[in-house]
Amino acid sequence: MRVLIVHGSQFGTTERLPREMGDAIAALHQVDVVSAHEAQDLTATGVHLLVVGAPTQFKGHRLLVRGFLKHLERQGFAGCAAAAFDTRAHGDRGETGSAAESIALLLSGAGCNLLVPAESFLVEGMRGPLDAGEPERARTWITGLVRSVHPVLVTA
Repeated sequence: MRVLIVHGSQFGTTERLPREMGDAIAALHQVDVVSAHEAQDLTATGVHLLVVGAPTQFKGHRLLVRGFLKHLERQGFAGCAAAAFDTRAHGDRGETGSAAESIALLLSGAGCNLLVPAESFLVEGMRGPLDAGEPERARTWITGLVRSVHPVLVTA
């Protein structure tokens, strides 16, 4: 199974999560972890699961992955299984906003098949670090996503 994880990260905190996710499933699956800039010209060919994440900035209105997301249909991602995540500060999503919710809307609008609700991973401050336990939670989250796409495949 091929998993494409696309991320935006300003200070490196959000970038850590896709790397953790990729490491969690790489033993049994092909995983590409790329920045949104690197993903601009990628197509959906051979991709079974698309995961997109970014930090929550300006309550989720500034998306560091927007350039990638605006061409999903043209790049063949319509119908692809997908999920969205973000990093954000503590507090109610109504107060902090959520990049993941914005990403999920754009994924859905492009015809992607969202597998789970948008997921947030918490950070201690604007520049991080990630809260204790969040990298492990990201590994568990991606493993569950992979199983939902191909339940017969066993993941590490």
